[in-house]
Amino acid sequence: MSDTIAKFLKELAQLNAAQRQAVEQIEGPVLVIAGPGTGKTHILSARIGRILLETDAQPYNILCLTFTDAGVNAMRERLLHFIGPEAHRVHIYTFHSFCNNIIQDNPIYFGANTLEPISELEQVELVQELLDELPALHPLKRGRSTPYFYLQHLLDLFQIMKREYWSLEYMEQQIVAYSQELPNKKEFIYQINHGKFQKGDLKEAKLEEEQFKMEQLLAAAQLFPIYEKKMKKSAPL
Repeated sequence: MSDTIAKFLKELAQLNAAQRQAVEQIEGPVLVIAGPGTGKTHILSARIGRILLETDAQPYNILCLTFTDAGVNAMRERLLHFIGPEAHRVHIYTFHSFCNNIIQDNPIYFGANTLEPISELEQVELVQELLDELPALHPLKRGRSTPYFYLQHLLDLFQIMKREYWSLEYMEQQIVAYSQELPNKKEFIYQINHGKFQKGDLKEAKLEEEQFKMEQLLAAAQLFPIYEKKMKKSAPL
């Protein structure tokens, strides 16, 4: 038995019963439901290692898709730990990069041979352009010394909206509903007498701060359709 296999089997022995059940199920689909930071990447990587150990599958026969580049790196590192250099032969992509590869490899089916995903730099430039077009009193620029203070926040929000298929209408409904409920939330109401404030009084300063955050979030979400139009306009013909 090689050192790599021995180390891998040792790792498997440390899994709990539920984790081991997911790893040992090498035939058919397995659904792993768990929150952030609970070891999903660890379990999925271990399952890949188990499949390679117990079947005739080769590393290049396996495709792993994640949402983020960080997920790709985490999966690759975990597989390197489990199965060694063979991990480099496993196909690991984000959904976007995988789809882009398909388009680039099959241009005849997609009507173009120059399609490329927009780069991170181009995304930043588009958001900068977007912010430059906003008036000085816009919620995302008001009181800020730089017009680009919320640039990264916008990029993150747009990525989430696209990934989760959140429409502007959905965002508006959720923000309005949350904002209307704020005065009823316990954290915005004095629970005991405090100075000149009586139990049951609103914490007005804290409430106004949260309401302004919601105003900013709504203003940011309303920029998403404009950002999408700029993306399409900047795409090569």
